[in-house]
Amino acid sequence: MPAASAADPGAPAGGPELKNWQSSMYDVLTGFQSRRWNDQQYSQIWFTKCRVSGASSGTSTHVDLRWDRTAQPDNSWGVKKYTACFKGSAGKSNGEWHNLAKGKHFFQINKINGAGAGLALSVQKVYIDTTKADG
Repeated sequence: MPAASAADPGAPAGGPELKNWQSSMYDVLTGFQSRRWNDQQYSQIWFTKCRVSGASSGTSTHVDLRWDRTAQPDNSWGVKKYTACFKGSAGKSNGEWHNLAKGKHFFQINKINGAGAGLALSVQKVYIDTTKADG
């Protein structure tokens, strides 16, 4: 059963959403959508330690950052191909998106190993950064 967690450790109940959050994914399929987060201008999505089920090895996944627009079609901000996160236990991939509109955003898995169906992706750590205050 596909699963993903998205706890905001330290966020008060009913309080503001954290600008940065982390999660994990287990056996998600193409089309999987992450939780939504409020954002504007910038998002960076990191994947650490990626694995593919249903294939002899994992080589890539395509990550699409999307703008969730109520009662309208979602808008894609572009797709990034992640490969480095499949290279051993310390492998990390990341994508950056700039000039985003204010609103709710999420990422969607478009392809796994270049395929649009038939494989499942697990990611040990998913990290979302919306601050661009990194040094």
